[in-house]
Amino acid sequence: MAGLFALSIDSKIYRDNFLEDLFWGTFYQQHLGEDYVGLSTYHSEREEKIKVRTHRGLVRPTFSQDLAGLEGSEGIGYCGAVREPFFVDSRIGKFSLCFSGNVINRPQLIEQFKNAGHTFERGDDVETIAKLIGQGEDMIDGIKKMAEKIKGAYSLLLLTEEGIYAARSPNAHWPLVIGKKEGAVTAASGSAGFNNFGFKLDRDLKPGEIIFLKDGRYETKEIIPIEKIQICSFLWVYTAFPNEIFQGIPVSWVRKRLGATLARQDIERGLIPDIVVPVPDSGRFHAIGYHQEFCRQMNEGKIKRVPFYDETLLKFPYAGRSFTPQTQEARDQEARIKLLEAGEDYRGKIVVVCDDSIVRGTQTQTNLVPKLRATGIKKIHFRISNPELRSHCPWGKTIKKGETLVSRMPSIKDRVRFLGIESLEYNTIEDLVVAIGLPKEQLCVDCSLDFPD
Repeated sequence: MAGLFALSIDSKIYRDNFLEDLFWGTFYQQHLGEDYVGLSTYHSEREEKIKVRTHRGLVRPTFSQDLAGLEGSEGIGYCGAVREPFFVDSRIGKFSLCFSGNVINRPQLIEQFKNAGHTFERGDDVETIAKLIGQGEDMIDGIKKMAEKIKGAYSLLLLTEEGIYAARSPNAHWPLVIGKKEGAVTAASGSAGFNNFGFKLDRDLKPGEIIFLKDGRYETKEIIPIEKIQICSFLWVYTAFPNEIFQGIPVSWVRKRLGATLARQDIERGLIPDIVVPVPDSGRFHAIGYHQEFCRQMNEGKIKRVPFYDETLLKFPYAGRSFTPQTQEARDQEARIKLLEAGEDYRGKIVVVCDDSIVRGTQTQTNLVPKLRATGIKKIHFRISNPELRSHCPWGKTIKKGETLVSRMPSIKDRVRFLGIESLEYNTIEDLVVAIGLPKEQLCVDCSLDFPD
């Protein structure tokens, strides 16, 4: 999943700096992608009305001194694994676009285009989507035609000379939210930094909704018919930043509820550890919820002892995320450099370690567990908030077929032995559904099922 940010202003009443808001709005999507960043803006008085500028790397170091010439009234930003926004000069007009998601049938679509005489420069999802949109009678028709032809999930921003179009796929798998302040409106992958630069969360885009942003306002242009809503449940478990809210449901609240469910199970089985610790930063709110459940039950007189909350693993603040890189080698390197063991002595302690998920298990086995053991911990019990990841994600790109630990080792005993720990427990799909609070039929849990190839 990539991070997207769109900004439209009404220059008559907008009192802030357009480029600063576009820059910081894109910056606050950085947790969704760290390889490439790009900005594209529109200015009616420029000869080249739509400009695109991209860099390899992070938003702040690459764009802090490279914003000159991008002034305007509408703009879009991108953080992700490829170079976007992508510029197109088509028969329905010039536009730039950025995209989050996965086009499952991209090879078949590219083959159809080639057979019709089209050529490809990149051959990736965003170029394929651009060609599909260019087949329409106008931008709205192009987005609708694209939605009809692709299999997969997407959120999409499209900057044109008339304004910005933002679209969410009819299955609603990936989010887009709307933020507002005086004289400005935004559509973004998440609301993490809204308050810091004056925006207030307005609402989520509806499944299949296409909105148009112009002069600091937005309006709904179309809603593509809904077949089946499948909002990614992993959004609340891991992907989103903890302070974000989707469908009216706070991310941190869901994570604490998931941790609390695991704690109740341990209390029932009589396990009261000495310490509960998170895997930073992904496991922090899960561990908080785990610890708070022990505190609640002690306050109610149900138990007599509560584990300490501590952090025996520290994330070095200048390291990146180890989930977003596209290769196993890059993921392993990032995991190795980002986690540091605490300098304290935890000799003889029994510890519950909380995290969002275990995907491949290699980072846990070769890096995380040895660092925990190095502090003297006697027993390590892993508590994982997400249900077992049994399959690749058909809607994203990070988890590939056959990579998950569960697909390689169906037995929990084998996983415990492989990871070098004392026990391993997960929440169930039913636990996850309860924690989120949406109907099960509206949530995607395909990665926790034996999804067909």
